[in-house]
Amino acid sequence: YVRGNLDFKVQYKVITPEEYEDLKRFDKAIFSPFKNANSIDVSNTDIDAVNAANASLINYLVQMDAKLDRILKLISTEKKVEASFRHGIGQNISGSGMQMVVDTPVELGKIIHSKFLLSQFPFIFMDIFGEVIREKEFKKDGTTLYRVGIKFLDLNITDREKIIAFVFQKQREAIRKSKSVAEN
Repeated sequence: YVRGNLDFKVQYKVITPEEYEDLKRFDKAIFSPFKNANSIDVSNTDIDAVNAANASLINYLVQMDAKLDRILKLISTEKKVEASFRHGIGQNISGSGMQMVVDTPVELGKIIHSKFLLSQFPFIFMDIFGEVIREKEFKKDGTTLYRVGIKFLDLNITDREKIIAFVFQKQREAIRKSKSVAEN
C-alpha cells in the first residue's frame, strides 16, 4: 500500500482481546446495515439520499461518542480514567497500518483502539483497531517518546480506500506545491 508521511492527532487506548471482540460484535450489530448495501432495500429509493442519511447518522454517532468521552473525563474524580483515550501523533499511514508517536511504551502484540480525523472536508473520521508490531524508544528535547508501528485489524475496504485516497491527495498537493516553488 502507498504510505503517506504526515502528522495527525490520534486518540488511542490499549484494549484487551475480549474488549476488542465485544467492540467488533457491537459494531457488526449496529453498523452492518450501513456497511452492507445489500441489506438496505433501495428498490424505490434515491441512492444518494440513502448514502447521505447513512453518512449523517454515522457522523452524529461519532461526535456523540467523542463528547461522551470528554464528559467522562470531566466528571471523573480520579486523576486518570483508565477507559479514556490517550493522545498521540500519527506520523504516517497506509491502507495496512500506521506509525504514531506516544509518550508511554506499548507492548508488542497489544491491541490499540484508535480514533482520528484525516480530513475535515470532506469529513474523514477513522475508528480503527490495530495490533502493535513494533516499538522504538527515542529522545526529543530531553523527553522520552516511543514510535509505535500498528498493523490494522479487520479494516473494511471502504475505510482502506478512504485512507489510500487521502494519501494520494496529500501526495498530489505536495507535488503541486514543489512545482510552484521550483517555478518561482
